[in-house]
Amino acid sequence: MSKLSFFVSTLALVWLPNAQAAYSGSLSFVQPTGTVDVTDNIPVWLKLSLDATSDPLFFSSTGGGNPPFGINPANYPTSFSYYDSGTSQSVYINNGVLVAVDTIFLSTSIGCTGTFLADGCSSAPYEFNFDTSSPDSILTKQNIALSPGDSLDYLLGTFTPNNGAAPAGNYEFYASGLTMYFYGTVRAPKLDDNGAPVLDGNGDPVLVDFVNAEGSFEIASTACAVQTGPTCPDIFARTAVAAPVPVPAAFWLFGSAMLGFVGYSRRGVSARLV
Repeated sequence: MSKLSFFVSTLALVWLPNAQAAYSGSLSFVQPTGTVDVTDNIPVWLKLSLDATSDPLFFSSTGGGNPPFGINPANYPTSFSYYDSGTSQSVYINNGVLVAVDTIFLSTSIGCTGTFLADGCSSAPYEFNFDTSSPDSILTKQNIALSPGDSLDYLLGTFTPNNGAAPAGNYEFYASGLTMYFYGTVRAPKLDDNGAPVLDGNGDPVLVDFVNAEGSFEIASTACAVQTGPTCPDIFARTAVAAPVPVPAAFWLFGSAMLGFVGYSRRGVSARLV
């Protein structure tokens, strides 16, 4: 992670306990169905569509600018986690404000559901490899600019048959999500042993800073991220078939010659009988 921090403008330093993510959208499969060979690698393309009521999504993976990474501070999450190295425990922060940004990035995820992954992501007919480096990945795009109602296609990753070939049959995959992560310094009320805010002499909450805190929110997910099964409205499905084993050309030539020889012999015998 970069050591460079981006300090939020003074507007964002105002206490914003009610700020929340205003990005909302959906993920759908670009090519939901198809037929493949049992040895094929199978790419999974998704379409990110922002809802009509969503805030515009402007994101710059290189950071910098104002606001940092293009994300409006009003859309920062308010719940964070922080690892306290002194106690070796994780602290969960509510009503926090991200006042200094180390980094903001996108992350893709899948659910281990469906027959592609045998409902467990282990000992399955296929393994899944995320696309994290090609130009088709959403994770490599330096700039994303989507208005409400806009959409963007990206390559989530590829199913690869284990041991070189999967058993012939029907395979299904359901769940994927797109999440935005935030790392930086979070300012939040100090709490007493009972979890109540500590107040100063003026009755205002005492604020403390948590360095290297982490927060996130999900921008979009597939329709079946929770509900799975044949009744799901949006399924990625493939029928894997085994291609016929080709017969070597030399065998066909040999077989044709034998048929010719047999035919010639039969014609010869018939002539003698006549």
